[in-house]
Order: sequence, then C-alpha cells, then structure tokens
Amino acid sequence: MADGCDCTLGYDVLEIHLRQLQADGSPNLTPGTWYESDSIIDFDVSPEIEEGKKNVLRCGGGIKNTYQGADLLTGASLKISLCCENPEVEYIINGAVGTITYDSSSPPCAVGYEEPLPSEMVNALPFEAKIYVRVVEGSDTVKYKEIHFYHCLPTFSSEKGGQEEYVTPEYTIKCTDAPSYSPAPMPVRSWAQIAAIP
Repeated sequence: MADGCDCTLGYDVLEIHLRQLQADGSPNLTPGTWYESDSIIDFDVSPEIEEGKKNVLRCGGGIKNTYQGADLLTGASLKISLCCENPEVEYIINGAVGTITYDSSSPPCAVGYEEPLPSEMVNALPFEAKIYVRVVEGSDTVKYKEIHFYHCLPTFSSEKGGQEEYVTPEYTIKCTDAPSYSPAPMPVRSWAQIAAIP
C-alpha cells in the first residue's frame, strides 16, 4: 500500500504566530490576540522523552524474562531564530512582563524592550505558538504546514552577531502538554497541512 508521500517537496519557514495564555494555561479567546510575525528564519524541535522502565529477570545465569515499558513524551524543546530584534515577540515569549519602548510616530512603532526584573517573573504568563511552513515543489507553493505548540513556558533570548552582520535573536522554548486548554486538553504539539496561512 502506497503512503502517498512526495519526498521531492521542500520546505520554507514563513511565519510564527504567538498568543499569550491565561495564567491557568487556558487560551485567550479574545479576537485579535494572536501576534503574527514573519521575522522567523529557522526553527528546530527536539522531543523530551522519559524512557520506559526496563526490568530483566535473570535465572540460572540466563535471562528468563524481560519487560520494557513504553517511552513517554513529556515535552519538547523548540529553538527559533529571528532575522532581527522584535520587541513584541520578545515581550510575549518573556511572559508578557517587561516594557516595550515605542517611538513618537503615528501609529507608534516598537523600537526597544526592557526585560523584566526577577521579581516580575512571578507574573509571567505561558503562551502558545504556531509556526507556518511553505511546502514547495520546484518554485511552486503546493500547500502549507501548520505546527501548533499549545503550552510554551516563558524564556529569554540569546543573541549572536559580528562585524557587518545583523543581530539574530535566538530562543530555546520549553513546551509541554496543555491539560487546561479548551475545549479539550491538548498534547505538546500537533501539525496539519493547510491550503493557506490564516
């Protein structure tokens, strides 16, 4: 039976959408609460696994029986890189604490960010993230892929740069399952192929 996969397709990361969660981990369903950014240039996901318990019963110098429990997925480590500094993205990933600095233009433009004090982190909120990837065949877009992380813990950025190079903020985000998500609890992540980015 054929699996229907086309391994000639390529992938191109396009956007990241972020939304702050409530303190209990439930989603904020207020319209307009998703922040959309096309500044993401790279991402990497590594599962965090609790290995299943293994028991070996020895008898008479040999092995009489073995038991291997199933591994459990306990979370994921999501690493993202941005092409430039983005105060709004940093504010959300930091847990909606700290201060965004705006200029005097109309409408005002975010031009900086002041990280929170340690004492402010008690008020930090989790967030959820959706990464959108363009699926291409040759130069043609054939579909998109949405990867949804339902419960992400606040964290801080690292940066790297050099002479005649742009500063590229990087984040390593711890993701877990979302038992308080509504209308139902959700796993660490899910993905789906979609026709267009919402």
